[in-house]
Amino acid sequence: MARVKISLSRSALTNNYRIISQKVPALRILPMIKANAYGHDSAYVARSLLPEKNLYGFGVATFAEAMELRQKVPEARQLPILVFSDSGPWNDVKKNVCLANNLEPVLSDLETLKLYQNGSVHPHASKIRAHVEVNSGMNRMGIPPDSFSLIRFEPASIFTHLADAETPHSRLTKMQISCFRRVAEETKQRFPRALLHFSNSSAIWNAAHYPLTRAMDLVRPGLSLYGIRPFVQAKNEGLTYRCKKPRGEWIMTLGAGYADGVFRSLGGKGFAVIKSGSGKKKFPIIGRVSMDLMAVSGNLQGNTGSELELWGDLIDPYEQAAFAGTIPYEMTTRMGGRVERIYE
Repeated sequence: MARVKISLSRSALTNNYRIISQKVPALRILPMIKANAYGHDSAYVARSLLPEKNLYGFGVATFAEAMELRQKVPEARQLPILVFSDSGPWNDVKKNVCLANNLEPVLSDLETLKLYQNGSVHPHASKIRAHVEVNSGMNRMGIPPDSFSLIRFEPASIFTHLADAETPHSRLTKMQISCFRRVAEETKQRFPRALLHFSNSSAIWNAAHYPLTRAMDLVRPGLSLYGIRPFVQAKNEGLTYRCKKPRGEWIMTLGAGYADGVFRSLGGKGFAVIKSGSGKKKFPIIGRVSMDLMAVSGNLQGNTGSELELWGDLIDPYEQAAFAGTIPYEMTTRMGGRVERIYE
């Protein structure tokens, strides 16, 4: 018998979904089931929600998660699966995975957008429905709004992420909403069939404070879907890092987060390391470690897809554990199930 158990309730899950739907009755719902549905079993959650009204599809972080979901829940094969956070530039491997599994990639940076449009995949654009993320001010992922004119195909959707959705009246949130309102207006003119969305769980709960919601098509609930309110109070815990240089600075986004075992407490404390010649180069972890992504200060001169180390040969696990406020034992046992194991 198992020592530790998790009790999952299908009725509670579907009730949570219906509560969300009641808050935004005119919009379709894209449940976020990345990181194994926040630990609730993505296949179980997907099957449970298939009969529900207004279900658009499902959102995951990586292509591996998406392929696993397609294999385990074949009855959902007609629904979109959006892949939000897979790292590295667009290539033929990802193209073939999308074609074989009916997956819909998110294009979150200019390099990926250009490769998608100019590479061998472009003749297949009508078969692969791609989504475009716009950086409205969170400054983690997304193409700049002033690069909107570079899009040369009709995206399935155009969206953004709010950094501080739990406080709709904050200066940052107002700036992001204003920015995305302009993007939405241009989208309706250039790509009338593209869907629009920005709402995570916090924005759904605060929908009354976001008039722009009425112009949207989708919402993306995550935490609230699993019975946890998205915030205790409208408390501003965003903005954990501000650029310190007047002319800006280089920041790299890494495809790893606390769902992969990277401690959230490493934000603003730890380092990522890469081998450099006969030595090594450290990049400070900045901002907040999120579920699927993290950021470090510095750049590798445009070498998208490079690998950095968080602990191992280049950085002592005890050193990184000290930054995280823990011990190496906990770090190694917390590495998530979606972390690829390479056996030599």
